[in-house]
Amino acid sequence: MTETEHVIPTKIVNVPYGVQNPYQNMMYSACKPEFILTSGKKMSFTEFAAPAFQTEHGCVHIHWDDRLFSLGDHATEDQKILFQQATESLRQYKINGGRILWTIHNRHAHSGTGVSESFREGRRQLAELVDIIHVHTPHAMQHMIDTYQADPEKMRLIPHPSYLGVYEDTLTTLDRAFPTRDKTRFLTFGTMRGSRELDKLHVAAAKLSRRDYDFHVHVAGKVFPASRRVIRGLQNIDAVTVTGTRIPNEDIPKVFAQAHAYILPSTQTFTSGTAMLALSFGLPIIAPDTAAHRGTTPESCHDLLYQPHHTKGLIRMIRHVIQMTDEELSERRQACFDFAQARAPHVISGQLKRVFEDMILTPADRKLSTNK
Repeated sequence: MTETEHVIPTKIVNVPYGVQNPYQNMMYSACKPEFILTSGKKMSFTEFAAPAFQTEHGCVHIHWDDRLFSLGDHATEDQKILFQQATESLRQYKINGGRILWTIHNRHAHSGTGVSESFREGRRQLAELVDIIHVHTPHAMQHMIDTYQADPEKMRLIPHPSYLGVYEDTLTTLDRAFPTRDKTRFLTFGTMRGSRELDKLHVAAAKLSRRDYDFHVHVAGKVFPASRRVIRGLQNIDAVTVTGTRIPNEDIPKVFAQAHAYILPSTQTFTSGTAMLALSFGLPIIAPDTAAHRGTTPESCHDLLYQPHHTKGLIRMIRHVIQMTDEELSERRQACFDFAQARAPHVISGQLKRVFEDMILTPADRKLSTNK
């Protein structure tokens, strides 16, 4: 029997745990056998305070605190009380010997466009309580330090993984031929909330269409109420097709394979999984020039980022891509593939595994892990 066969895995409880987006499974893809993701879906925070729970689960990994604790613009007193009960249970869990990791996904709560005082206070308490704060970009790290007084020693920067190999085999993606360019085809994909700022895409597409530029935009993803009006406007433009429902996983490669570039007009982006998805299929990204987008795109494609508050910036950049040669676009495509490979799920998961090793393993455990 080898040393690695003696490894007793540490269970990491993820709350909340989602299956529609493969993000969590990607992040844990290289963590076995030492660390295993478990779902906290049917668990109550009150359970976390029990010594037996900590014995069974060495770490709690918190995601999407803005949804988990509902401390957005319209938080009720009952929700605030539930948050306090949850944090008390987590404190007891730490006293019992457990560790807590918190991944920051968003700047604001999904339930609103701003930051309420209850949201601020909740984040301040979590920043003080948890052992490690995981962010995906340098600007997110600075945001947590400046806004919530997070201890810099707690911060860990691990980029958002790409989606290579998730929806189809990696070689299938990388070997796919450059799509036929009868016209330049753009894609906007994902959940269509107000924060996507699709009104800017509507203005750009309408003006370019009136000027007889030969292009097509596919807007694909579930439409939320805040975006319905602008979506109706987009549907009235001949150069735009809207698929206003969630795209099944098996259809995602086809949707991305038909496009030449990706449009992400949001100035509010904090961490963009859809940007990483686009790069995974070789699509250069047109987006506002913000720290968030610079941290999620290859440097050789930064010239496709436009000044955030320049009213004609998006129009000019779409026109710029339309006027590119196939060779120029193919070079951008390769840069995107290279970026996605550098952030492949197993690469990023390996970085998360090292965080768990630092948090949880004893010196003897670390030696055993190193000798694998």
